[in-house]
Amino acid sequence: MKNRFLIFGYVLFVLFLYSCNNEIEIPKLECTQPDLVVNQKVQKVKDLSGLVPKQYGYDDIIEAYVVSSDEGGNFFKTLFLQTIPTETIPAIGLNVPVDVSGTYIDFRVGSKVYLKLKNQFTDLYFGGLRIGSLFVSNSGDPTIGRISKTDYKNVLNASCTIIDESKLVKTMVIEEALSEEWLNTLIELKDVQFTEEAIGRHYFEESNNIGGATNWNLGDKSGNQIIFRTSAYANFAANLVPEGSGKVRGVLTKFGSDYQLIVRSEKDLEMKGKRNVPLFAEDFQGVKNNVNFSLPGWSNIVEKASKLWESMVYAGNGYAEFNTTGTTGAVNIAWLVTPKINLSGYKNAVLSFRSAQHDLKLDSPLNILEVYISTNFDGSNVAKAKWTKLSAKSPSLATPPRTFISSGAIDLAAYSENIHIAFKYIGSGKDKTLNGAFMVDDVRIFAEK
Repeated sequence: MKNRFLIFGYVLFVLFLYSCNNEIEIPKLECTQPDLVVNQKVQKVKDLSGLVPKQYGYDDIIEAYVVSSDEGGNFFKTLFLQTIPTETIPAIGLNVPVDVSGTYIDFRVGSKVYLKLKNQFTDLYFGGLRIGSLFVSNSGDPTIGRISKTDYKNVLNASCTIIDESKLVKTMVIEEALSEEWLNTLIELKDVQFTEEAIGRHYFEESNNIGGATNWNLGDKSGNQIIFRTSAYANFAANLVPEGSGKVRGVLTKFGSDYQLIVRSEKDLEMKGKRNVPLFAEDFQGVKNNVNFSLPGWSNIVEKASKLWESMVYAGNGYAEFNTTGTTGAVNIAWLVTPKINLSGYKNAVLSFRSAQHDLKLDSPLNILEVYISTNFDGSNVAKAKWTKLSAKSPSLATPPRTFISSGAIDLAAYSENIHIAFKYIGSGKDKTLNGAFMVDDVRIFAEK
């Protein structure tokens, strides 16, 4: 009996040694490189595309790299690809809708993909290149639809080449990102933070459900803003948005006139920096709709004619507006002046605001919004005060109606005392060719203590 136990123990010992010296090998996934030759440039395909879907009739192949991922649930049945940017040539991005979920398994971020163009359709969707199948809507309008489940792997061919996304991403500020040049490409916005209305809220909220997703805004010190869009199906949708400042990486898209940033996962946000709190801020969310403007400390003053600035609320957003509609004066001049702002003890102050237009008929110096600063305004008499005009970007006829643009960062470093900021409207109510309205929102001053 004793010998049997010894033999059994010896066998176990031998098996243990064998297992230690012979590790089980994990099968390696093999990649089969597609036998395809690139014979066309993405830029050329974009140049040949237009607003109306057009079938591509040549047996051409392009290559681009994956920058989106549906693993986190924030992208759905679409792939975004781009070329590699250089110092002199920016990346060209494209959107390829496919009738498939879980594409991240075969098309990882950074994977080089060969795309067969023969018989596919292309268009420019709000300025960005899109490639897919033809789809006819219920109204009979042709558009680009998803490539079918049976066809998409014939059209899209993943190679064995995968590069780090650091070679694909472009770092920039919001103002630079608001351009069709970067559509469908991977960008990283620096020095940004979520605007106040998003703080304490979740990435997705049913009360802010716009087409199955929630739009919050990212902003910077210069007053620029861009939409941060989160799908209800994103795996981070129920998390709270970060309160700090930092950088955000994602794919730039556009819908209508709205630029939108879509991240792949919450890892695309690095916002652990201290939140930038303005010295002065007014977002006009407390105003009443369609009445003469009135907020504590603000001055609403007519210089010529009788029309005052009004407060308006549109799509839930409050703002100040001067509209020439209904006025008959040959010249309207009206001032909207901030409360007194004390810059004592601060340095490097920067002013920003956002403005928009609607119903402008033409661009004219006789119908204009101007911005001024004063150090001796008494709160009521604009004529007795000394005003210095500030250089600021303002909307024009080319600006899409009701689309707010940033004034840019306006340097107030030369001021270290009490100041007032004034928005001055000059226009005509008698000349109907000068009709239209200017809107002002989100007035902020940042400064260092």
